[in-house]
Amino acid sequence: MFKKSILILLITASFLSISSCSKEGNSPVLQEKLTKENLYQIAQNIYNEKKLTRDQIDLFNSAINRYGLTPDSIIGKTVGELITKEEQNLWQNSAKQLVATLAKVQILSDHKIKYLGLQPQDKDTLKLDIIVFEITNTSNKDIQDLEGQFRFFDMQNQLIKAYPIQLSKVMTQVPVIKPGETRRFAYPFFHDSNNERDEKVRAGKDLQILWFPVSMTFSDSTKINTIVNN
Repeated sequence: MFKKSILILLITASFLSISSCSKEGNSPVLQEKLTKENLYQIAQNIYNEKKLTRDQIDLFNSAINRYGLTPDSIIGKTVGELITKEEQNLWQNSAKQLVATLAKVQILSDHKIKYLGLQPQDKDTLKLDIIVFEITNTSNKDIQDLEGQFRFFDMQNQLIKAYPIQLSKVMTQVPVIKPGETRRFAYPFFHDSNNERDEKVRAGKDLQILWFPVSMTFSDSTKINTIVNN
């Protein structure tokens, strides 16, 4: 009998909780359209009514902050429409971040890269900074291309310069890196003696060099990309 009473109480509490959530979700304020004259009134209605959830209020506030600088983009929209639009926008941003994170982890697991140094090469007026590095294919497929950046930071973690790498440009004779293979590459960049950042990189004092992968392409045309196109 005691257990049965507890069960009834739990069911009743669950019903009340669901009922409460339903009431919050069906607030009349959600159907109110924004006009140039009622913006403040809608805010007061939301505060006084106290039926919108905190998440709904945060989403609505975020939507207003995002689109409010161009009032025509919110006028005529209902509170509910703006909440839904902002929720979709935040979902898309989070999903893009997830893709970028997992793509980067996948790329890093499929290769190892080792920065070996920078070799100046000057001839007459032509000055080059040649970045030398090694790549080992740790995947089970042929790597056809690898894109990313070598970024040079000072000891205060301030970015000095970023050098974009597109491996296919220096992999013309042997167009793929086989699984387990290690290859050395020399990637040339023009050096500007009048550019303070170029001079700092060439001097090479107290610098940290980090590799930031962007995409990897295999010989079977499979591509892993940290950038999501809309």
